Amino acid sequence: MTTVFLRVGVLVVVVASVVSGIARSQPENLRFVVRRSPFVPPQSADTAPSIRRINPQDPPKGSLSQANIIVPVSMPSLPAPPLAPVEPRQPRVADLKRRGVLTVLMYHSPATYFLQRGAQRGLEYELAQAFADQLGVELEIRTPPPGTSLLTWFHEGKGDLVAGVETMAGMDLGPVEVSRPYLEVAAEVITKSDKSAPRHLNELAGKLVMVQPGSVYDQQLQMQTHALSLPPILPLAPGSEAVGEALAAVAHGRAAATVMMAPLSALARTLYPGQLRIAWSLPQPIRLVWAVREGHAELLDAVNTYLEQVGRSGLKKMLLDRYFVDPAHLRNSTYVGEGTLAATRRISRYDRLIAQQAEEAGFDWRVVAALIFEESRFDHDRVSVAGAYGLMQLMPFTARLVGAKNYQEPRDNIEAGVKYLSSLWRTFPYGRPEDRLALTLASYVVGPGHVEDAQRLARALGYDPHCWTDSMELVLPLLENPKYHRKSLFGYAQGREAVRYANAVLKRAAIYSQYVDRILPPVKIRPTPEPQAASAAG
Repeated sequence: MTTVFLRVGVLVVVVASVVSGIARSQPENLRFVVRRSPFVPPQSADTAPSIRRINPQDPPKGSLSQANIIVPVSMPSLPAPPLAPVEPRQPRVADLKRRGVLTVLMYHSPATYFLQRGAQRGLEYELAQAFADQLGVELEIRTPPPGTSLLTWFHEGKGDLVAGVETMAGMDLGPVEVSRPYLEVAAEVITKSDKSAPRHLNELAGKLVMVQPGSVYDQQLQMQTHALSLPPILPLAPGSEAVGEALAAVAHGRAAATVMMAPLSALARTLYPGQLRIAWSLPQPIRLVWAVREGHAELLDAVNTYLEQVGRSGLKKMLLDRYFVDPAHLRNSTYVGEGTLAATRRISRYDRLIAQQAEEAGFDWRVVAALIFEESRFDHDRVSVAGAYGLMQLMPFTARLVGAKNYQEPRDNIEAGVKYLSSLWRTFPYGRPEDRLALTLASYVVGPGHVEDAQRLARALGYDPHCWTDSMELVLPLLENPKYHRKSLFGYAQGREAVRYANAVLKRAAIYSQYVDRILPPVKIRPTPEPQAASAAG
């Protein structure tokens, strides 16, 4: 028996030595990565590898003898990792609950899913969020890349269900099962207001129509032209901004018409007043359904039960009134220009100001935009009860600290806020970039002194003070406990709020990354007309 123990002991020592040797001899392209965020400044030369505890759910212990693991992983060459497929064989709702996340696919659309002043909005988004809340799980929204249909992406395993599938009676959607329709709306053909523009189907036959090939709109038009022995219409797929690009194509003569469900067609009058018109409606209404994979009967039953409850509770009517019957965000040209996908992919009116300041400092500007949403909801006039000003909610002392004078103006407020964020970033020089970013964000809301207190406490309790996940995010809330904060240098801190804040900003930044590119397109500047020569008469 003694021999066995000795052999086991030798084996443990050998394994530990091998792991230690691997850690010391890691090549340059390896980092110790547990969860990587693409929204971080470049990694400094003095970044140290981090260590995670084996049992992060265990309460902190005072001993440093806790086992630790180190996992070397190659750094990704792309700025953001690809979306991991969702396991296609998940027929039970219990599996979703255990996983804790419901992944829903939907299109960007000014009525179904869009950003308004940085916040997620839309009929399908709110329905999906309420369904996820009912299941007790987090909601993850994924939107397909340009030119990819929702169902094609779904068949690749990118989600658990598809929301807002547009179909019609008798339409074959392939190997999926669909819910009972929860909405029927008209499909309307939009053309130019010119007298020469098509007014009837026979005038549209054989011409370019801006619709997704194979879509319900394309199929209806093709069936009609075939029944009347007319030349088929020529479908032309819009890009990532389906609604805005389709309307622009018709208005500028690149397509003879487009088709969309009401009330999205109302955007024609909002964006191009006097230039576009609703020419006629297609014979079959559009049905909106949710889709799940074949064999997922339990999930389909849950969806149908939920949609039926939504109809009885009044939530559906409220959302229909908000996004379809009386869509204020579509009528209001300010909202269209600032936050919806109707005109352009923007997070806010301050995108370029944010991008300029953030990128010069080495930050992904979408992180700073997410921080501004958390602070002020992009309201540059906001003043907190504590006296914080503007978009980034700067205290006068903080503004003076970074040399800002007119910090109540948007440009100066953003510049000062990013300078302060940069100073916080330099306060935490060790650890992975994603961990440093989380610590920086936590410091923005509670102050760097409290976060450094938490780092000292983490070190004493056997946690890695430079690691966020399963380490600092567990220790920071302890600063609300007198047992710990009485011994700290800076005293009590709202640790739970700091953790919530940092994670909320990072989550929103990930949402923004699906919505807008890091590199903004150049601004198209209209040439200034030459001044007319003064009249010599008189």
